[in-house]
Amino acid sequence: MEISLLGIDGSGKSTQSKLLKKYLENKGYKVTIVPFHKWVFANFFRDKLRFGKLIDQDRKPRKTSYYAPSKKSMSALIKPPVALIDNIIFYLKVKLRNDNDIYIYDRFICATQIKLNALNYHTGWLKFIWSNIKTDYTFYIDIDPHTSLTRQKTRNDPYTYPVEILEKERYEYLRLSRIKNYTIIKNDNTVEDTFEKIINKLNI
Repeated sequence: MEISLLGIDGSGKSTQSKLLKKYLENKGYKVTIVPFHKWVFANFFRDKLRFGKLIDQDRKPRKTSYYAPSKKSMSALIKPPVALIDNIIFYLKVKLRNDNDIYIYDRFICATQIKLNALNYHTGWLKFIWSNIKTDYTFYIDIDPHTSLTRQKTRNDPYTYPVEILEKERYEYLRLSRIKNYTIIKNDNTVEDTFEKIINKLNI
């Protein structure tokens, strides 16, 4: 079985993944948490190959900000398919390497594309692919963008995304969740309340 947890930064995906893993292991399942923010080849493509460097040539390293390309740039067009191919390969590698009962994905393939879309990249022409790769259960944990920003700053995240970017992400997550019938959980109470809602939906 595959379970994915989606949400903007600070929504509690990682916390819920850990709680869910512990709960399921206590029931006798073999469980793997998969943090879906690792790259298979995209970093090498960007850092080592000349073509990759040209795509990101105007990007500067920033620790407390973010990068949004011009809509007409090569980066805006090329990066989404590179990221999508990388994410799909990563997903397949995880499935082939492990033989556990349950996989919990902290973010999933659509999350990368939703983030890129909010940052001005062209992701629409790939949407039919990334919006239709899904797991057995998908939970979107919904929080207010202002709460997200506060949590990012509290955690000293290396990249802090402003409210306008988070609002774009949240809109796309809600839209996708309603179209695909994903479970939307409003994370406006305690961690325990959110966890209880997930467990009730899984019915395990």
